Amino acid sequence: MGMNTGQLVGIARHFVQAKQRWATLRGDALQEYQDQRARQIVAYAAMHSPFYRDHWAGHDLTDWRALPTIDKQAMMTNFGTFNTRGISRDAAMQVALRAEQSRNFAPTIGDVTVGLSSGTSGHRGIFLAAPWEQAGWAGVMLSRALHRVQGRLRVAFFLRSNSNLYEHIGGLLIQFRYFDLMTPLPDAIAALNTFQPQIIVGPPSLLNMLADARETGALRCRPDRLISVAEVLEPQDHARLHTVFQVAVHQIYQCTEGLLAISCARGSLHIQEDLVVMQGEAVEDGDHLTPIITDLWRRTQPIVRYRLNDVVQLAPQLCACGSGFRVIQTIEGRSDDCCRFIAANGGECIFFPDTIRRMILLASEQIADYQAVQERVGQLRIHLAVVPGANFDVVARAVRASVASTVAQYACRPAEVCIEDRLEPLAAGAKRRRVRCVAIAR
Repeated sequence: MGMNTGQLVGIARHFVQAKQRWATLRGDALQEYQDQRARQIVAYAAMHSPFYRDHWAGHDLTDWRALPTIDKQAMMTNFGTFNTRGISRDAAMQVALRAEQSRNFAPTIGDVTVGLSSGTSGHRGIFLAAPWEQAGWAGVMLSRALHRVQGRLRVAFFLRSNSNLYEHIGGLLIQFRYFDLMTPLPDAIAALNTFQPQIIVGPPSLLNMLADARETGALRCRPDRLISVAEVLEPQDHARLHTVFQVAVHQIYQCTEGLLAISCARGSLHIQEDLVVMQGEAVEDGDHLTPIITDLWRRTQPIVRYRLNDVVQLAPQLCACGSGFRVIQTIEGRSDDCCRFIAANGGECIFFPDTIRRMILLASEQIADYQAVQERVGQLRIHLAVVPGANFDVVARAVRASVASTVAQYACRPAEVCIEDRLEPLAAGAKRRRVRCVAIAR
């Protein structure tokens, strides 16, 4: 997709500015910058978004950090009055769904790009971006995600859907090639062998498939770096990908609501604090947060005090790379995938996805992969894939014992555990959730 001179100049300007902000913003200067940008966004939204104007009625708009929160349901229910271009939900959804069906992601509404999230929660989100917002995003991605520029980089990008947004980063400093996750894996591997990318971007589930192909010799490209997107990058996946490819494995934390965090050259996942403000509410133990984000740039679809349903843990210290932007230590996953067990006193204990992951994986080194599904409080169904030659029954007993020990350690009543051989099939292009809670009540 070609770009005109104005687009190139806009991306280049944002590229330079992003580098400057990364190097200089910290402490009081960062907070002053955030306050100034946020007040501008709030003032614009109050003037151009009927939803926000009503939502904030009676509130002090200068005290933006205390404004009432919103969520995906509020955004999607009020989509036509939420965005500042008057684009109806039906019109946006029609364009997005037509693109999904045709696999042609070029169409826009006027000059506004429309994107559609994959909807792991069952509620698909719509993303709107004007040309100048696309240029800003592209400039930041080139500045923060490439880390070094030596000649023209070849980047393979695996996602469920393409977008004009992604195409904007191609043609300037990189040769960008989009790979549809619906493409049969042998075809994708053959194309990678021809393209020989230096960077491969994709969900961990796809990257693990490429690691399998690398081990069998089918995948012959040798990337310099892997970047995980779209799904939670769990520690065991990070370790395996690093071992198989012998390269750094980094992350981009992005959702319908904004670009939230990017790994620096040292591998720390930095909140992009010149783009978004991440506030948070403590979850149970006080060490984990559900993020509340305010986007400091987007005006077509303002995101102000938007509550995500993720759970994150922030690092206690800044990164040794020198940036003043905070670091996300772990992304636990979705807050509604926290599992609940019955406490000895009759109450409930909340187990974060990471706790579920650890009590399964630490049970046996012969576990190749797993899925854990909670369908009601106090119950857990675990699907296991074991390494070739392993005795499934022995591994299953070890997992059952580990679950019992961990649940007892937190003073909970014994869990009802069902362990099944083999994983549930994952639909093509779907996001993987290794820990999934569908429990509603006891």
